[in-house]
Amino acid sequence: MPDPITGRPMLRADVCTRALGARDARFDGLFYVGIITTRVYCRPMCPARVSYPDHRRFFDSAAAAECAGFRPCLRCRPELAPGRAPFNAVPRLADAAAYRIGAGALNGHSVADLARELGVSARHLRRALERQVGVSPVALAQTHRLLLAKRLLADTGLSVTRIAFASGFQSLRRFNTVFRERYRMSPSAVRRGRSSETRARRPGPAGELLRLTLAYRPPFAWDLLLRVLRRDATPGVELVEGRRYARTVGLSGRSGVIF
Repeated sequence: MPDPITGRPMLRADVCTRALGARDARFDGLFYVGIITTRVYCRPMCPARVSYPDHRRFFDSAAAAECAGFRPCLRCRPELAPGRAPFNAVPRLADAAAYRIGAGALNGHSVADLARELGVSARHLRRALERQVGVSPVALAQTHRLLLAKRLLADTGLSVTRIAFASGFQSLRRFNTVFRERYRMSPSAVRRGRSSETRARRPGPAGELLRLTLAYRPPFAWDLLLRVLRRDATPGVELVEGRRYARTVGLSGRSGVIF
């Protein structure tokens, strides 16, 4: 059924409640639950104690939860939730804009620049995105930046300065200010909460691999997918070794490899 505010399809509250009670991983990334008493939002499979029904508020996206004043849970880490496929009812413009914003289209660029690339006015782009996603282009971009920064702070040994710029902020001061305002904690507080394994990692020389978690929504037929990837692998570009897949990538004039 459509959301009365955004107009986009969303899960019913009773469905979300059952999924939350069962901590069903199949709903991971399809909705988020905000706890009114703590102002924290979680994934449906969060290991934390389930709150009382009248203390919950369901959201269609992490951006909507953050715009409502909720900060991400430190236990279930919403930044690791898998993405959701676009609904057929979502217009192409909003879908294309959301995809580009997620890829960093507003990092160092304006909404007018993105609208020009999509062939529409900035006003039309804002209205289309707010109607379908429930937040403005700037708010959506800010959520992407903050969640990426939180993930890098928790999972890597990169310096805070490198993380600030890698996540799309134009200055370290702005990053620290926005992070504190939105999450009510400093970047260093996230660092202190890392696991012992992650704390042992140190940034090394250029070319060192970064280890990040790749989100997925079960069930996931990895072995079947590997067979297809092995069959269609491009020599010198892709490699399937055992149960691991690797390929070369190019991004913004730089090259690398992902496993």
